[in-house]
Amino acid sequence: MRTPIAGFKNSKYITSLSLLAFHDPIMVEFKIKTACEELDVFLSSLSQPNIPSTEVLLAASHINNDEIQTQGSSTAEAYRCKCSFQIISDVNDNLACVIRENGTICHLPDGIFPPANRRIREAMKCLIKLLNKRSNVVDEDTRASHSFHRLRENLTSVTFDTSWDEVECLVTLHYGPPGLSQSCCKEWTQEAQIVCDECQFVRVTGRSKGIKMFVTRFNYTPLVAGSDDAILEEGVIHDALWLSLQKSSVDAKSIYRVKSVSLVQPEQYADILNVQILYQKPAAAFQHPNAGVMLTSLHWLLNTLSKIAEQHITTRMPDAEGKTLRLLEMYNGAGAHTIPLAKSKTLAEIVAVELDERLVNACRINCRLNNCLKGEKSDQDQTLVEVFKGDAAQWAAKTLRCIRRKTRLSEDTNAKETSNNGTMDYNEFDVLLVDPPRSGLDTTVCEMAIKGTFSRIIYISCGRRALLRDLKLLCTEFNIEDLAVIDLFPGTDAVETLIHLKRKTDNVI
Repeated sequence: MRTPIAGFKNSKYITSLSLLAFHDPIMVEFKIKTACEELDVFLSSLSQPNIPSTEVLLAASHINNDEIQTQGSSTAEAYRCKCSFQIISDVNDNLACVIRENGTICHLPDGIFPPANRRIREAMKCLIKLLNKRSNVVDEDTRASHSFHRLRENLTSVTFDTSWDEVECLVTLHYGPPGLSQSCCKEWTQEAQIVCDECQFVRVTGRSKGIKMFVTRFNYTPLVAGSDDAILEEGVIHDALWLSLQKSSVDAKSIYRVKSVSLVQPEQYADILNVQILYQKPAAAFQHPNAGVMLTSLHWLLNTLSKIAEQHITTRMPDAEGKTLRLLEMYNGAGAHTIPLAKSKTLAEIVAVELDERLVNACRINCRLNNCLKGEKSDQDQTLVEVFKGDAAQWAAKTLRCIRRKTRLSEDTNAKETSNNGTMDYNEFDVLLVDPPRSGLDTTVCEMAIKGTFSRIIYISCGRRALLRDLKLLCTEFNIEDLAVIDLFPGTDAVETLIHLKRKTDNVI
């Protein structure tokens, strides 16, 4: 049961960095400056010549669909597309969304959580307003009256998920003991359907230990062909983005550079190829919660790969004639980077490795949806993606065993051996892309990167301390070519760091 709080007017309002700093550009500037100084101190400790400067990126203004910029401060509010709140009641049994700060319940001024995007803010107000209605609501179909008793009973928290473009909104209501029961399923469903329709949610889910119920909006199609029941059970968020690719020629070979990454269809020009990418993402699994940062990071990533491909053409060795780039991606999630990479016309093949089975299935579905899944019908000249379920450290360990085994083979250096990973021969990968959690890379992954034949590494990091630890290992064999920093979660100490490394003894690209 919820614990009543004695009057909102006497309760503590949040005063920590996580809310007040959204309106303080000095704090944002200080955080970015600190992150850049940490990188500068590390870089100065390297023996690397021509150390690059740190570029500060600006999160894309995705709501206004502005072009991605590369200088300036971060968008301070309305950026999160996933938020969870505790539900509490006051002495009058009015419900409210709150957060906890160092174990203390903190109410949100005017019921607004500044990081939440505009769709979530609207959803919060609509949901709480309905749940606190004193007059009964009449269902026009059944003529039954509801005071949302079943939705309110034992309700402890709520999670809001939206698409990047804020069109779709899914809501999950979490219940504490004794939780939901099958006996109240009909009443809960009727009340949830009213909330779903009134607030224009695409889905309302109720969860308690061992029980899950959900309703969807009328005529809402949650999945496309090829999806499975497991993803349906979790709820799905549909998203789309657009790539604008500009074709150029290097040594008589075509190279595509990314002109823009956007959530809306860009204007069509004669020399521009606009490519739409579709996604289905399990609502309960991890996804990037900041659409603006996601767009900016993706734009940087694609341009970096274009530069690598161009250098591959202009500096290739004679025995590398005709070779094209192959990429190993670890921690690929639902394919937020994977699919645009496949559509960018930069790579020959992508192998993606992810541990979370929900995300593995979602990535395969997204590859199929975008006609780039290996082994199935695909677009002509399409980069193909092979997706594997696996732990990054275990995959790296298998690759290292393959490397050691190959060194014990005969002196025939042209001999090839398939790795135990079930993928292509390990030495056919040119680029390693990693986007690990805050804890960073396992040391086995770093060892694989060093002892393998990757010529380039692209490291996307949300953990500053772990990144510096990993770079100490990687920079024994790699130089840093490019690095950039972007404010990941304004009002916190979190930044996203983008690093491009090149092998010191690189003789291919």
